[in-house]
Amino acid sequence: MGEAAVLIYVRESPQHGRGVFATGLIAAGTALITFRGPLLRREQVDFQDYHLQVGDDLYLGPSGGADDFVNHSCAPNGGFADGLVLRALRDIAANEEITWDYSCAIDEADFPGFACACGAASCRGIVRSFRHLEPEVRERLRPWALPYLRDRYR
Repeated sequence: MGEAAVLIYVRESPQHGRGVFATGLIAAGTALITFRGPLLRREQVDFQDYHLQVGDDLYLGPSGGADDFVNHSCAPNGGFADGLVLRALRDIAANEEITWDYSCAIDEADFPGFACACGAASCRGIVRSFRHLEPEVRERLRPWALPYLRDRYR
C-alpha cells in the first residue's frame, strides 16, 4: 500500500462492520489507497465476499488489505480518478471514515441493488448499478467512476 498506508487505518465503523479512517488531515486530491486483489471472471466471484467490478466480466476479489473495508456513501469523500487509485475528493478530517460511491463501479444489468444506510443528507436510499442511476446522477458521478464506466458513459 506504500505511502497511503500511513494515511489510513481500519477499525469498527458505525456504518457497516469495519471501515477505513484517516489517521490525520488528508488534503483533497491525495491518493488514499489502491484497490488490489485477484482478477476474477463473474462465474468465479463469491458474491457473499468482497469484490469490485472493474470491467464487463472482470472483478477484483478480496485483497485481504484495507481496500476490502472502504464503505459506501452517497456523499463520498473518495473517488476513482486514476484507475484503481481512490483519491480524496475534498479535505478529509482526522478519524473521518473514508468512503466512495459503490455505484461508481457496478454496472450489471441484473444487479438488484441494496438498501443504503449511509446517512448522508443526499442518500439515494439504494445502491444501484451505474446504468440504473438517473442520468443527472450518472453525469455527476462519472468523473469518479472506474475507467470502464467513464469510457462506456461518455
